[in-house]
Order: sequence, then C-alpha cells, then structure tokens
Amino acid sequence: MKIENEPGTGNVRGYLMALFAMLLALGAAVPVLAAEEPTGEDGGTLQPKVVGGKPLPDGKYEFVAALRDITRGKTAYQQQFCGGTLIDRNSILTAAHCVQEVTPLHLRVTVGRTVLKSSQGQSRKVTAIFVHPKYNGITSEAYDAAVLKLDRRVKNIAPARIPKQNDNALEMPGGSATVAGWGNTKKQGRIFVQRDRYPNRMQQAQVPIVSDNEGKRVYDSSYVKALMVAAGGEGKDTCQGDSGGPIFVEKATGFFQIGITSFGIGCGARDFPSVYAEVNSEVIRSFIYRAAGK
Repeated sequence: MKIENEPGTGNVRGYLMALFAMLLALGAAVPVLAAEEPTGEDGGTLQPKVVGGKPLPDGKYEFVAALRDITRGKTAYQQQFCGGTLIDRNSILTAAHCVQEVTPLHLRVTVGRTVLKSSQGQSRKVTAIFVHPKYNGITSEAYDAAVLKLDRRVKNIAPARIPKQNDNALEMPGGSATVAGWGNTKKQGRIFVQRDRYPNRMQQAQVPIVSDNEGKRVYDSSYVKALMVAAGGEGKDTCQGDSGGPIFVEKATGFFQIGITSFGIGCGARDFPSVYAEVNSEVIRSFIYRAAGK
C-alpha cells in the first residue's frame, strides 16, 4: 500500500520494513506498506508527493482530491493522507485501503487545491463510504476501490471520466499516463530505507505503462491481470501518500482515469512499477457506478 500509518506506529513500520527486506532478499515480491514521518516543516505531519515529478501551477488538475483526516492536525497539510478523484459532482473515487480506518465523521475532501497550505478550492464533508464488496486487504490488494459521497455538490470543477468497460486503448504497454498528488518525491529502492521529501505543492509525473505480464513477473500472485494496471518504476512513480489518487490520460474530450493508486515496491525503483486498480474492469467499473448512483 502507499499510505501513511497513524502516528505512533514507528515500531510497526520498522518491523514491516525489516520483514519486507528479508522477503525481498529471498526473492519474494511484496507490496510495501508506506508510513508517515512524525513532523514536517511546520511541525505537523509530513504529506507525501510524486517521485520524479514537477510542481503543478495553480488550478491544474482540479479534479484531483486531497483526503483529509481531521484528527491528524489543524491544517490540510497535516491532515492529508491519501488522494482521490472527483468523478461526479458529489462522488470521490479512491482506494479501499485508504478508508479502512477512518469514519465519515472525521473525513474531509478538498478538490481544486494545488497548494495544501492555501485556501484554494472547495472542501466537503463525507456522508458515506462505499468499499468494493470483494476487497479484502489482508490477503490481497485486488478490488482496491472505494467511493465517497459528499454532503454538497462540487461547483465549477469538471470531473474526471472513466473509460468504457474493458476498453484498454488508453493503457497499452509503451504508452504513458499522468500521475498527480501529494506523495513522497524522494526515490525509494526495493530494499526499503526511509527517505522523505514532502513539498507543499501538488506534483505530477508522466509514467510509462508496462504490460500485465511485467506486472505479473514482479508481483506474482499479488498482481491480477483482469483487475490491475502497472506503470512507472523508472525514476518516475507514485509514492507514500499518493494512494487512492488517479493515474489518467488527457484526451480532447477530457481527462480519463485508468487506475487508482494501490500498491508497489519502493518508489521509482528500476524494474518495479507501481500497481493501480483498473477502473474500467467490469467488476470495478460496475461497483463505481452503483456506489456513485450514476
């Protein structure tokens, strides 16, 4: 997973990283559980960014959402822990693993904000969380999708679009897609050594799409071809805190989301792409449309 843990989990994080390193040394492919660092430049929780990317100008990709747990601090910079995507005026698409330990009461969503410490954009409360019914999260990261319903409609921001069911034209190997979010910008190797750099402004990167066969080679049984997309791994990648955010392609008719940031080994490590839940696979797309009420 590419998500931050709750404060006070440093011992757990160290244990997990040691375990992952041992398994990797034995040749196992294991998704990395990313963790938060306790303090940032302002004394609050550090918020992660995209590896190998560049900062975005204000107003770019307004449909990219910041998920915020208001128990984490007083500011959006401290509270942000995952990403998401505005898919209609009152629905946010994110990863199921992002919302396993948060309640609607403590969850806020902000869209249209490029700089976390600014007052840009629109913030909404969450009235309901719908997790894909087949998501497990303990034995598998398959079906890593969730929909959040907002208390009020978002105004004047165009939602991202979802490709037609099983239309894979936008995710062909050798093509590229965009990732954007507030994730760690510091490259992480396959043997995890925590290195962090957390700028305040949203980042973006163009990442290469790789084949399902490559995803299967790297992650073995953790990679399910019918439910996942693999991309990145050559110095440009999503990282801790980008979980739940979109990987998307820009076309003349709008921005099309092809996946939800889900899990990976390292960040930008050579030959280790990140894995995204494939949003137009039949079982995920149908869930999204039911949950959003489209």
